[in-house]
Amino acid sequence: MLERFTSRARQVVVLATEEARRRGHESVGPEHLLMGILRDSDGMAVKVLERLQVAPETLRAEIERVLSEGARSSIGSEPAFSPELKAVFEAALQSRRHPHMVGTENLLLGLLAYEGPQASRVLRGAGVDAEAARGVISLFYDTAAAPLTTQSIRSIIKSKWGVQT
Repeated sequence: MLERFTSRARQVVVLATEEARRRGHESVGPEHLLMGILRDSDGMAVKVLERLQVAPETLRAEIERVLSEGARSSIGSEPAFSPELKAVFEAALQSRRHPHMVGTENLLLGLLAYEGPQASRVLRGAGVDAEAARGVISLFYDTAAAPLTTQSIRSIIKSKWGVQT
């Protein structure tokens, strides 16, 4: 599955695995993935969050709190991907624009699509909505057609979703 990921998305998965390992967690979950996304400050997912006026630092602090509550493992083995993370990966695969590979923006959409994990709740609590994120991602992909400005994003979000930004 990871062969369909861009190099940047694979790096985010490596960062997520490092987060789980550093914390002594038995498995890599969606919360670790969100931390990996946030650690990749130049990735498309972070750019989407910034365009949605969500401060990555705020999300980082909240997900750090969630991760610090996780139980440490005494096994000391390499953490495996949790079933929840595998479901996020599947949702990310479904969200990609054919024939594009899975990028960090797709991982963000995967987190938003899979409602169970705390990572999804943290994102929603910060005001990140899957439809708005998809809209911003579409704007990024379509920038060759029209220049991307704060005003144009606000206008599109308001007209498409009725959300005042």
